[in-house]
Amino acid sequence: MLRTFIPISSECDLMKKTLISFYCLLLLNAAAQTTQIAGSIRGFEGRTVLLLGYNGVEEFPVDSALVPSSGSDLHLRVALPYSGLYKLLVEKGNNRLPDKYIDLLLQPGSDVRFTTEYPYITDSLKITKGDEQIYFTRFTQQYNRTHFKIYLLEDLLIKYPTDDSFYGDIVKNKRRLLVEKKALFARFTDYRYPLANRYIDMLRQWDMRIDFFSDSFYKGIDVSDTLWIRNTLLHQKIGQYYSYLMGQKKNEDFLQANKFFIDAILDPIQTNPPLWNNIFTYLIQSYKTMNYPEAMEYLISKFRTGEVCTDPKQGQAVEEILRSLKFFKSGDALPTAVLKRYDESDFTFPTDLSASRAGLLIVWSSRCSHCRESIPYWKDLYQIYRAKGLHITALHIESDISTWRASAESLPPEWTHLHDPDGWNGYAKTLHLFGTPSYILYDRDHKILLKSHVLTEVRNRLKNMF
Repeated sequence: MLRTFIPISSECDLMKKTLISFYCLLLLNAAAQTTQIAGSIRGFEGRTVLLLGYNGVEEFPVDSALVPSSGSDLHLRVALPYSGLYKLLVEKGNNRLPDKYIDLLLQPGSDVRFTTEYPYITDSLKITKGDEQIYFTRFTQQYNRTHFKIYLLEDLLIKYPTDDSFYGDIVKNKRRLLVEKKALFARFTDYRYPLANRYIDMLRQWDMRIDFFSDSFYKGIDVSDTLWIRNTLLHQKIGQYYSYLMGQKKNEDFLQANKFFIDAILDPIQTNPPLWNNIFTYLIQSYKTMNYPEAMEYLISKFRTGEVCTDPKQGQAVEEILRSLKFFKSGDALPTAVLKRYDESDFTFPTDLSASRAGLLIVWSSRCSHCRESIPYWKDLYQIYRAKGLHITALHIESDISTWRASAESLPPEWTHLHDPDGWNGYAKTLHLFGTPSYILYDRDHKILLKSHVLTEVRNRLKNMF
């Protein structure tokens, strides 16, 4: 028998080559999983863009890149935490200006390239690499053009009298656009792009009329799918549906409208406890932040009496919320608190206030975008009711006093301006407030008349008072 002997040095070389090959394969695999984003944003040189993940409630940064002053090209190489929609935030809005961002549909290993021109980054957006992104962007651009035309026409229908000759033309154009939008969804069904089609189909479901929501939204969707439970668009779409429903139910009792909304969201998914618990937690936190105790009580009643096998850990949170709901409702006396004036001297609220027929406490923060957007409406409300005896106290709950002083310059000086150095652990915690802006309307005896985060509710209550 002929035997072949391999020298020890050759064996070592062979092992080295094997290890090197294996290492190279690992590197290639890692490189394949790295997502690359390259773009050209003309007119935005010398500024930073931010890649964000988002779930409709909060945004979380993933990576950032600088658009160099010497050119307009940016490059990102990032390991993504999930496959789905991301925002490439080009400019953060302020006051009433919206954010400027590009929707990117990304998954590990994506290679997306684009060109656009600031400030028209959406209209001028062109995807030059990334087939699924090209497909998705083409759909979203066509959808937005049609959808917002319909939105504008609906606004016109509200404003025009039905006997106006132009009214009929508006109705015809709206019907034509609705047909176009339906045909658009039918065109975008390319099986090669399953992730994009998933989001397109979700949008199609949400785009349907509310009457068909409960029957159709979950049809064809595997609700046991972990990706669906953690879907980054889910909470955002729930918020959109809430706004849409409240608009449709504006003439109904507010509590009944919220009950209808809760039922429409939770009842279709009773057969899937993980998803039910996910949405229940989101709704509880949302209503808690919005200071809607009646809606939270209705949610908790569904939690206790429903047939869903709920997470035991949520029971403790539910009981805590129930305890907090017992504090400071309509008819309760406002608790006192020692707060700070501009000069940092003490002010005991509400004891040190001058007598007035009614008082409104606005709890706000200069970092809160909703607060900044609401300032013009606060002023309008004050102009209407100041002569009738309304006094406003603006309580700022940020820790930075200098920021408060600068921000409060935009508010009427005759208001009582106070600052709580303890922030959320101070008077806001005593009042069981969970978000800004929050409003507490009280009478001359400092008894609570209304506790809400919705200025419209305050306005309606004042109409009944004066």
